[in-house]
Amino acid sequence: MDEELIFGPPGCGKTYTLIDIVKEELGRGTPPDKIAFVSFSKKSIEEAKDRISEQTKLSLKDVPWFKTLHSTGYHWLGLNDSNMLTRADFTKLGEELGVIFDGNTARSNSDGVLLQSFNKGNQYLELIGRAAMREVSLDEEYNDNGDYQLSYSFLKKVNKVYKEYKKEYDKRDFTDMIQDFVYQGTAPSIDVLIVDEAQDLTKLQWSMIDVLKQSAKRVWYAGDDDQAIHAWNGVDVKNFMNSCSNIRILDQSYRVPMSVHSIADKIVKRIDVRQKKEWNPTTREGLVDYHMNWYDVDIDKGSWTIMARTNKIVSKIETNLRDNGYLYERFGQVSFNNEYTQFIKMWEDLCKDKPIALDMIKQFYGFVPKQGKNQVVKRGSAKTLDYLDPQSSLTYNELVANHGLVAPKSMRSEDVVNMSEDDQTYRAAILRRGEDLDKPRIKLSTIHQMKGGEDDNVILLSESCYPAVNAPNQDDEHRVFYTGVTRAKHNLHIVDSFGKYRYTI
Repeated sequence: MDEELIFGPPGCGKTYTLIDIVKEELGRGTPPDKIAFVSFSKKSIEEAKDRISEQTKLSLKDVPWFKTLHSTGYHWLGLNDSNMLTRADFTKLGEELGVIFDGNTARSNSDGVLLQSFNKGNQYLELIGRAAMREVSLDEEYNDNGDYQLSYSFLKKVNKVYKEYKKEYDKRDFTDMIQDFVYQGTAPSIDVLIVDEAQDLTKLQWSMIDVLKQSAKRVWYAGDDDQAIHAWNGVDVKNFMNSCSNIRILDQSYRVPMSVHSIADKIVKRIDVRQKKEWNPTTREGLVDYHMNWYDVDIDKGSWTIMARTNKIVSKIETNLRDNGYLYERFGQVSFNNEYTQFIKMWEDLCKDKPIALDMIKQFYGFVPKQGKNQVVKRGSAKTLDYLDPQSSLTYNELVANHGLVAPKSMRSEDVVNMSEDDQTYRAAILRRGEDLDKPRIKLSTIHQMKGGEDDNVILLSESCYPAVNAPNQDDEHRVFYTGVTRAKHNLHIVDSFGKYRYTI
């Protein structure tokens, strides 16, 4: 088996390099279904699938093993949605144990990362999941975690009830999909294995890689130890650094300008455990500026990402942005409901007697009020649309005559979509700023969520939190802020914190 370890510093074309490897394999006659491209990260896999679709004639069906690790386990084990734990399952478990589990954070998220929570119930599940990811006993995980406000006896009880519940109802969480894959010991027959973002794999995920590569003739591991920012999830970056002795270092960044590179270089040299590597910035000078408040930065034009260490800090910024009429995106969601914008435009077109496609009419009927003072359509009238030609279009008059539309043309579009007064005020403020309601220029994100992303302009807050600042090993904190500063393609604005806990950039 031939193996190679590729170190890809920020913006150095790691994905480009990996897709080139795939294309070279296809060129030498390797069947596409014999090539596996895996990662813990959904973002990484989606980007790889987009690239291979754009650059070759292959469809996604042709590359069935371009998947996240937990998705690989899901499909290879023959699971279906009924096997997966849901919010309702965690509600039942909480009732049985006398605690509350948040359905959004009681399991791993779509990127296979154990979400951190301040909810006590969830923290017990995190310990159970992290013990499995690290392949250590629950006792060892409890002691290593060092949070003795959590009851050890109750942890054992939660673990026992959780296991029994999953067994009784044939349910699994994301960690189980990987654990079960490892235990059963078989894998798809592949010739080539590419492991992206490998610096963030837990020990259990590395065990899964060992099973996956059994039949592989050629294996590539790719990542950047300096951007390994998931230690709290049970990741030991040394597993990545020692995965292969045959290494290649990509040394030219196509993103990071010279001024930002200078800051990044100072941060990365604080890391004790790392692969020594030199890489070059772009020829752009770029800008690094320092501020005492993030709102001192002029964000009225251009594309911006505002990043902070924790979601708590990001939430404070979000409140300020909304109060000042800025449109933004967070967690992939636009701050102003896209459906409002879509259906307001549609109502305006209807009032101008423009025909609207049937599928859009059906969505409109599902969204607008069906009773009360702002009633738009009669209850049950959407059923009359089911008998029409799917390719048909309808006008305002046709909808009034035959399909239960009762709103007069004089009705305000805000009332048609039943928009709250708060949202009406927010929308008016956004429009006064001249923003495009469909395309927010501003993204809000934690540094962890922005990993793998980039933007022309970045605002990075130096504010941190007690656990991060007081951690005995500061390598992880250096990696987090190194990752943060290297998201900037042109301009980096660093906001120094007044708070008690901060990182010095």
